[in-house]
Amino acid sequence: MPAHNGSGQPYINCKNVVKAYTVGDHEIVALRGIDFTMTRGEMVAIVGPSGAGKSSLLNLLGGLDTPTAGRLTVGDFNLVDLRGRLLADYRLRQVGFLWQQVGRNLLPHRSALRNVMLPMMLAGAGWGERRRRAKELLEAVGISEHAHKRPPQLSGGQQQRVAIAVALANHPHLLLADEPTGALDHQSAVQVLELIADLRERYGLTILMATHDMQLAAFADRTLTLRDGALGQDLTHSEAAAPPVLDKEGRIQLPAAVRSQLDEAARIAVEIRPEGILLRPEQADEDDTDAVLQDILPRKHTNGSRRRFFHWFARDGHPKEEARS
Repeated sequence: MPAHNGSGQPYINCKNVVKAYTVGDHEIVALRGIDFTMTRGEMVAIVGPSGAGKSSLLNLLGGLDTPTAGRLTVGDFNLVDLRGRLLADYRLRQVGFLWQQVGRNLLPHRSALRNVMLPMMLAGAGWGERRRRAKELLEAVGISEHAHKRPPQLSGGQQQRVAIAVALANHPHLLLADEPTGALDHQSAVQVLELIADLRERYGLTILMATHDMQLAAFADRTLTLRDGALGQDLTHSEAAAPPVLDKEGRIQLPAAVRSQLDEAARIAVEIRPEGILLRPEQADEDDTDAVLQDILPRKHTNGSRRRFFHWFARDGHPKEEARS
C-alpha cells in the first residue's frame, strides 16, 4: 500500500476531527473540530499547556486511537476506517513514536542494540538485516559506542538518542514526538532537537512534535497553538516582531497577528490561568459549539424517563436551565 497521496495533496489531513471520551455518565471532549494539514517532509510543532489535547492529536495520527467524528488521513491511509491487522501494520511500519517517558520508548532489560532490533523483528525482518540497520541507526544518533549498554546505564540524553533510533527502525515516513525533551535539561534538549532536525533531512521524515517550550518549537517549520482541544494561532513568524512590553499604565501593544484575531470581537474575555494570561475573543451571538458537539457525540439510550438539564447563561448574565431528553 502506498504511503503518500498523489501530487498536490497534503500528506496529513485532519478535517473537523473531534475526539471525546466517556467517563461514567460524562463525555469529555479532548479535541473540538480540528482542521489541520501538513505537507510531506514538513516539521510542525504543536504548542500548548498540559491537558490541551496535544497527546490526543498525536495518538489519533499514530493510529493508537480513533476519532469520534471527522476525517483523518495520513498519506493514503484513512485512519477513520483502518481496522485490525491493517491498523497494526500502519503503526508498526508507517509511524515512529518518541515519548517523554523512557519506559514507553525502551525496554530496560535489553541493550540499546537489541532495543532497536525489536521493532524490526516484529515486522518480520531477518536477523542480519535487523543487526545491520540497528548499527546504522545507533551510529546516526551518535551512540554506537554504547550499543551493548542497557538503558539504566545511559544518561537521559543518551536514552532519548536510542529511543530515536528505535522510532526509525522500520523506515517510517512519519515521526510523532510527544514532549520528547520534557525530561532533559536544556542543553541536552537542544542537542536532541538538533539531531532530530538532521535525521529529518537524512531520512526524509515528516515530523509532528508536541511541546510546551517555545524555544524548542523554533526548530520546526511551523508552530501552532492548541488550547482546550482547539487549534489557535499560527506562531511561525511571530518571533520576527518585537516582543510586547507592559508599560507603566498597564497597557500592552499586541502583535499584529494577535490583534487580527481580536479586532472583530464584540468583547474580549480575560482569564488568569496557571500557565499565563488568556485573551479570548467572544461574539455577541450565542456560541453553539456545545450544541454541535451534542449532535456528534455518542449518546446513551434511555427509556425516556430520564432527562438531562443543560445550564447556560443568557446575555443578561442570569443562569437559565433547559431540560432535554
